[in-house]
Amino acid sequence: MASKALVHRPSQPAFRSAGKSALLTLPVLLWSLLMFARPFADPQASVKIAVGIATVFMVTLFFMMMRTWSTYRWRRYFFVALGLLFPVGFIHNVMVMRGTMGIPIEEMIAGRTPFCFIPIPLLILPAALTKTLVFPGSILPHGGMSGGGMAAMAGLWLAATIVLGKGWCSYACFFGGIEEGMAAVPTRAKVKKIDPRWRYGPWAVLLVMVLLSLALFEPAYCMWLCPFKAVSEYVAARDKVGMIQNGIFVVLFAGLVIALPLLTKKRTQCAFFCPFGAFQSIFNKLSVFEMRIDKARCTPCVLCRNACPTMSLTPESIGRGETLMSCMKCGACVDECPKDAVVWHIKGTDINMNPERARLMFLYAAWALAIPFAGSIIVDGLATILHVFV
Repeated sequence: MASKALVHRPSQPAFRSAGKSALLTLPVLLWSLLMFARPFADPQASVKIAVGIATVFMVTLFFMMMRTWSTYRWRRYFFVALGLLFPVGFIHNVMVMRGTMGIPIEEMIAGRTPFCFIPIPLLILPAALTKTLVFPGSILPHGGMSGGGMAAMAGLWLAATIVLGKGWCSYACFFGGIEEGMAAVPTRAKVKKIDPRWRYGPWAVLLVMVLLSLALFEPAYCMWLCPFKAVSEYVAARDKVGMIQNGIFVVLFAGLVIALPLLTKKRTQCAFFCPFGAFQSIFNKLSVFEMRIDKARCTPCVLCRNACPTMSLTPESIGRGETLMSCMKCGACVDECPKDAVVWHIKGTDINMNPERARLMFLYAAWALAIPFAGSIIVDGLATILHVFV
């Protein structure tokens, strides 16, 4: 008896027509023009040019996702650009504001430090038990948003998370693009066998950091373990403790964000260490979007498992027709599968009900977040570079 998947899923042409691809991209173009209208009004020529480049960049990538049916390849260009340009604009703004990347403790207490999404899970217990936030920062490095800025970041994160789940880590995390870029450099992984128990690393770090944040009444991960302090803003090294903290940041960044992705072609910081990534995995249960495996089509080729940058596929999960909680919906597994067995899926629907429609709905939601949030970071980084020449 023929599989229902073989009956109800017509074969796709190599390319979607340019006209239909453009039509599907039109909402993204209109959303980009709306979201970038305000920065485009900036009188500086460097900002205007940066907005133009970012708009063309984001819209073109979405068009190519529609035209080629492929997601991961084009998303990666955007995500790596985000990861590389974030430190450029951020460090420039911090240096203009403070003249140093080091954070004096007085600045943090006063709420004049940029608020980051990574400490969100560390704030929950102290806030619930003491009604006090242990990270009184603002979103933007120029300050002045200590209350509203933090609320805005948390609200943006929550709204995006309910829809995308851990897709946040593929479309909004302005740190993850650095390690993904490093993982893209080698053609083959030099280290292929990784103990699967490392997947529990983020959960262990999350548990320890949540308890330490409650005990010390400070965002312990930010103070001691965040690798990205090496490329954003670090602790002011006024004494030996500060020097030790900064040394840890540099070592973790060099190992988890640079060396291991080059060796394994995996997002090792995200997969094996990041506590926010573990916390974000929980919300995959709330998101309506997921990746599923059509067991009727699947053959034991393990291409999807090898392609996954966070080791979110195992023989057991493939046998169940699903990914692990850590799946960040990057699309690598779908693009790699030669049998169209791995599909985008909306929970509550049949697995054979137009997976391309599910992909399109997810990408509209992801790009709706990526354009105003990540796009503004790309514009800031580009404008900083262009300001030197324009």
